[in-house]
Amino acid sequence: MCFCKNGEWVDVTVDDKFPCGRRGPLFSRSNGDELWVLLLEKAYAKLHGSYMLLRDGWPVEGMIDLTGCPTTSLTFEDEDTQEMIASGKLWEDLMRFDNQGALISSATPGVDEWTEKGGPDKKGGLVPGHAYTVIAIKEACGNKLVQIRNPWG
Repeated sequence: MCFCKNGEWVDVTVDDKFPCGRRGPLFSRSNGDELWVLLLEKAYAKLHGSYMLLRDGWPVEGMIDLTGCPTTSLTFEDEDTQEMIASGKLWEDLMRFDNQGALISSATPGVDEWTEKGGPDKKGGLVPGHAYTVIAIKEACGNKLVQIRNPWG
């Protein structure tokens, strides 16, 4: 696999062995029988030195490494982002980016202490300090909807 690390493309080779626990793979999980997610994450972990060194990163860093393309990162607490939210520009931009097929991700603030320890419950909700893939952005009956996926299942 090839990644754009620090502006240069780097090839990374991995085998097909994955760290597993009682419930299957310890880190990302595929959708069905697909292995590409696990292989990609393993190669990315190797590029950075270990799976554990991928912790505390930001999705925008991964997007740069995967694509080599320019990215944009917004923080909800930022004053400019708050103005974009209030004016509706952020939603318009997100809808446009989704319609254009852009890669979009999100992250929650805080520290992810749930994923490795199983969390306080398995009923749902967002994990603090965790990245999510944005699958779709839609508007229906006046409701603004964002479909996300937890890459760790």
